[in-house]
Amino acid sequence: MTLYQIVSLVIILVFSIILSVQDIKRLQVGIFIQWASIFCALTCHIIFARNEMWIFIISSMILGSIYFAIRKITKEKLGPGDVWFGFFQGLFLYPKMLWICFAIETLLALCIENKKIGHKKFPFIPYMSAGLAGTYLIQFFF
Repeated sequence: MTLYQIVSLVIILVFSIILSVQDIKRLQVGIFIQWASIFCALTCHIIFARNEMWIFIISSMILGSIYFAIRKITKEKLGPGDVWFGFFQGLFLYPKMLWICFAIETLLALCIENKKIGHKKFPFIPYMSAGLAGTYLIQFFF
């Protein structure tokens, strides 16, 4: 594992834990922490992977746009923090890995939340965090 991958994984884990705990406790997350997470991710790319940075920015825009569309289609059942976290997720994943991340978090949410989905709000960032961490590890180890 390279220094770049270690630093990226630390950023993912630190912000995923902070935002997941906030989402579980309050069903909302602080926007400034979201911006800090994106800033740290971009800084990491500037320092370690300047040449690949643009592919991650494109990936971030794709995933953030998907979550924004889901938010609008579901009449805002997905919170704005989830959309911002989608942008953060994309900054660490190659575009071909986005569907794996989305599949992991959707399957986890469906299995754990079961019949409650659609009937009441639930914290989705913990599932997004698990999807991001799992996909990031799959991306670099397989």
